[in-house]
Amino acid sequence: MGRWTPAIAAAVVLTVVVFVGFSGNGGNSNEVSGPNPGADQAQLTVPANTKAGVVVVGTAGPKTHLSVTLGKGASGAEVEALQRRLHDLGFDPGPNDGNFGSGTQQAVWAFEGLVYRTPYDQQVGVVTDEMWQKMQDPLVFNPRRQEPNNTHMEIYLPLQTAIVFTNDHAKLITHISSGSGQEWCEVIEQDTDDNGVPLEKTLLKDVCGVSKTPGGVFLFYRRYVGKRLGPLGGMMNPVYFNYGIAVHGADSVPNLPASHGCIRIPQWIANYFPGLVAKNDRVYVWGQDGKEPEQYSKDEMLPVFNYRNTHSTLTLEPTTTTTIVATTTTKKPVATTTTATATTPPSTTTITTPPPTTGS
Repeated sequence: MGRWTPAIAAAVVLTVVVFVGFSGNGGNSNEVSGPNPGADQAQLTVPANTKAGVVVVGTAGPKTHLSVTLGKGASGAEVEALQRRLHDLGFDPGPNDGNFGSGTQQAVWAFEGLVYRTPYDQQVGVVTDEMWQKMQDPLVFNPRRQEPNNTHMEIYLPLQTAIVFTNDHAKLITHISSGSGQEWCEVIEQDTDDNGVPLEKTLLKDVCGVSKTPGGVFLFYRRYVGKRLGPLGGMMNPVYFNYGIAVHGADSVPNLPASHGCIRIPQWIANYFPGLVAKNDRVYVWGQDGKEPEQYSKDEMLPVFNYRNTHSTLTLEPTTTTTIVATTTTKKPVATTTTATATTPPSTTTITTPPPTTGS
């Protein structure tokens, strides 16, 4: 290998800066220099015809009736039968323990959204005998986008529901919580950069942002095992598909958009979710505005990157962060270091902004 001259080294550093210069240091968080690592570059169009979303295939066997309406807090054999049926259909309410807890409620929310097309703000999370009769039908959940030889994920933001399909068969149906669309300002801890690449040192930042989950067509491009503190908050086993936006586990997955932009899923599902999808599997996101995923422009598919809180009382000092070197191979980018504006406060600093929330 030849010797690196100062000019060559400077050019490489410039390349690194250009590649990662989208981290949102100014008020305009959409001024990005690096390409979206999760954007699907294929020229996709909305299919002329799609299958019906949920259909009954065949004839139902003998059905049972509920003695009471089931909701959170209920327990017993009927709840256990409900949990088994949800599992059979592709949902994951957690263990079949006969206790109607948060997991069962979240699965019922997803069932309401997909089967009855109930918007998330009208889902009630209880099972009447009428709904139980429907659940016992031989239901098939069809993809809106057919990829018969692949795995892909479809995320329906108006329903706060998502499905992973393999060979167009529903492998996992889950309730989610996405970005609320609201602006926020918080002091956050961060141990990954905007692309999900680990930093050498955890940073403390006082930043603002907009909780946007963009619609569009993306590709899973990076994943990590365990908890990560990204620009959008804490994430368990994140699988990234749109810059720092990932599908990840969270303790709180309510029946409304509540994340900073990521797709929250229940923690027990996050334990195995990364094993269901692979790098370059497609992610189709249906937004709140009624557009089809293929109809979003590149600009519309961008998240809103965090920007500095101009009213911050957090004192900053220099530190070292990790940046990314662009690569033409399929291997992980090589990490280098560069000096950046820091976020570690001195011990006497008083922080008056709210603490970060759990989960992105």
